[in-house]
Amino acid sequence: MNFEEASALEAQELVFKYDALVALRGVSIKVRPGEAVGIVGVNGAGKSTLVKVLAGFLRASSGRHRFLGMDMDGKTARRHMREGLVLVPEGRQIATRLTVEDNLAIGGSCFGWHRPTTEAIDFAFEVFPELADHRARNAGALSGGQQQMVAIARALVAHPKMLVLDEPSQGLAPFLQERLAGSFHSLREAGITLLVVEQNLSFARQCTSRVYSIVNGQVGFDGGWEQFVAQGGLIGAH
Repeated sequence: MNFEEASALEAQELVFKYDALVALRGVSIKVRPGEAVGIVGVNGAGKSTLVKVLAGFLRASSGRHRFLGMDMDGKTARRHMREGLVLVPEGRQIATRLTVEDNLAIGGSCFGWHRPTTEAIDFAFEVFPELADHRARNAGALSGGQQQMVAIARALVAHPKMLVLDEPSQGLAPFLQERLAGSFHSLREAGITLLVVEQNLSFARQCTSRVYSIVNGQVGFDGGWEQFVAQGGLIGAH
């Protein structure tokens, strides 16, 4: 099989095993530049394993993946970030005892920066303006929604070409999910490609244009949301 030159991210026949447990069973996906694509499925389906392989945190047992035409198999997570593919992990994983601004500074560390550029910080605060008012506060003092914004803003200062977001709506009230979905539209307008991993179908549908479902480590569906809902979806339409 040949990779598509027009793809931002493409994976072919990815297999990943945790000892005897096979978590991915030949997963193939592709995301075009500027797209926002969802990956949905129940707990244990293989979604988080897939994105960790795609972002370089895990190495596939077999299969291949490329980013912007570059072979990324076996490359470290730091190399993925340097090339512009940045993971926003599940559970936020921010430094709660540091200020918002110090958390953003961490986002540039993969490039060896002492601090991110002023332009990068300004862009992060433009996407999430309420964080600018809290830049000197400890991140642990913020609401859950604001902490999720910090996690994404930290990724933005690394100048991503593509963001991979693992369960970004987790634990957020519906009105905060709507605000977060709106910020994703701003990211797409800025030319950032998005891959959004979610159990929450309603949120995923708000911020992506098409979807892959992962079922028992395999792709169970690939297509548009209308078709997905018409077929009943993997875990039902919310």
